Amino acid sequence: MDQLQPVLRFSGFEEGYRNILFKDIIDNYGYGPRFNANDYSEFGNVKTIRGTDVSIEGEIKYQQVPTAQLDENTIKTHKLKDGDLVMITTADCGLTGVFRQQNIDYIPSAYAVRITLNEKGYPIFFKYFLQTQLAKFQVDKFIRKATVANLPGSDILRFSINIPSFPEQTKIATFLSAVDEKLNLLKEKKVALEEYKKGMMQKIFSQEIRFKDENGKDFETWEEKTISEICTKKSSNISANKIEENFGEYFIYGASGVLKKIDFYKEENDYVSIVKDGAGVGRLLYCKGKSSVLGTLEIISPKVNLNTYFLYCLLSNIDFTKYVTGSTIPHIYFKDYSLEKCGLPSLNEQTKIANILSAIDEKIALIATQIEDTQEYKKGLLQGMFC
Repeated sequence: MDQLQPVLRFSGFEEGYRNILFKDIIDNYGYGPRFNANDYSEFGNVKTIRGTDVSIEGEIKYQQVPTAQLDENTIKTHKLKDGDLVMITTADCGLTGVFRQQNIDYIPSAYAVRITLNEKGYPIFFKYFLQTQLAKFQVDKFIRKATVANLPGSDILRFSINIPSFPEQTKIATFLSAVDEKLNLLKEKKVALEEYKKGMMQKIFSQEIRFKDENGKDFETWEEKTISEICTKKSSNISANKIEENFGEYFIYGASGVLKKIDFYKEENDYVSIVKDGAGVGRLLYCKGKSSVLGTLEIISPKVNLNTYFLYCLLSNIDFTKYVTGSTIPHIYFKDYSLEKCGLPSLNEQTKIANILSAIDEKIALIATQIEDTQEYKKGLLQGMFC
C-alpha cells in the first residue's frame, strides 16, 4: 500500500500519513442539551456555544456566547473540558473550534457536538483539518439536505481522515496557529484604524478639530448648508443582467463595490454613489472616474465647488438609517436625506481634511490587502499540509 504524503512537509518527518476513521481517535462525543429559550439569563450558571459563536477560522467567540440557567446535572453531563472540539452540526455544518478553559462552565448547544479526542489526536490539528477542502468533502458527503442543513453526530465518526504522527500534528498546528495569530493582529489593527477614522470624522465634522492654512492662519468659518444646497443626484438605468462582458479598462460599481470591468463608462470624474434600495441600503461608495454604477445606486454630484473625497467623508458622517423606509425592500430617497444640514468649510480646508482622511483610508486598504494575502497563504498551507 502506497504511503500518503502531503505536498508540504516539515523536515525531520518522513513517515507517511495513515488513513483512519474519525472514530478511531475519538474518546467520546455528544450533542449539547435542548432547553427552553426562557432559560437564557445574563445571571445564569453556564454558557452555551451556538453556531454563530464559532468563526470560520475556528475561533470560539467567548465574549458573545449567551448564558443560561440550567440544572447542575445537565451541566455536568455536557460540560466542555479544555481541548475539546466543538463542531457545529447545522447551517454551517463542520465549523469547528477548540475549547479553552474559561472562568465559567461552557456546554455546546443542541446543534453542536462536543468531541473529546484520545491520545492519538491533537485537537488544534483537527481544527485546521476541518477547515480544508478535504474535510468539507467529508462533511458534504454526510449532510442531510433540508430547509436547514444538518450533519448527524453519528456520521461524524465515519469521516475518513489521513493523519501524520502526533509530533507532526503538533508541529503543523503550531505553525498554522502562528499564521492565524498574524491574521488576527492584522484584523485588530484594521478595526482600530477604522475606529480611529470614525472618531476623527466625528471631531472634524463637529468642528471640535480645526485646521490652519499653509501660513498658520485659521480657515474661514464653516457655512451651514443642506445636502440639497450642495449636491444633486441622478439615477442609473444600468442592469447587472445586461452586462455580459467582464473585461475592459473601466469599472462598474454595485452595492458591494467593484463588480466588473467593462468597455464603456458614463462618469468621467471621481464621484460618490449611494445604495438606494435593497441589501446594503445607505452604503456609500467612493467611485473612481471613467466608470458606471448599477441601477440600485444613485450618483451624488456637487452643485458647488467641492472636493469629491471631502464630499464622500461628509456624507459618510450622516446616519442614513433614519431615512430608510419600507419593510419588504428598504429604500432611501434623496428628497428625505437631502434636507440634512451640514457644515461646509472652504475648498482649501476641504482639501486638507480629504488628504488627512484619505491617508487613513490608504492605511486601512493596505492592511486589508495584507489580510487577503495572509488568508490566501493560509489557504495554500491547508491545501499542501493535509492529504
